[in-house]
Amino acid sequence: MSNHNKILVTGSLAYDHLFFHDGVFRDVVLAEHLHHLNVCFLIKERRTHFGGTGGNISYNLQLL
Repeated sequence: MSNHNKILVTGSLAYDHLFFHDGVFRDVVLAEHLHHLNVCFLIKERRTHFGGTGGNISYNLQLL
């Protein structure tokens, strides 16, 4: 007989898009100009990962 317990996890599933920028954001986003912020960044790399609350909880429970 199996000793596995069943757990119901609810939550969102999403894609997380991570963007990598070579520069330093504090050099581009100036505190005194936040009231009219308009920026564009050149990115070096983009990675897409599964995410969301339900996905992250399920994945980490599986690791236990």
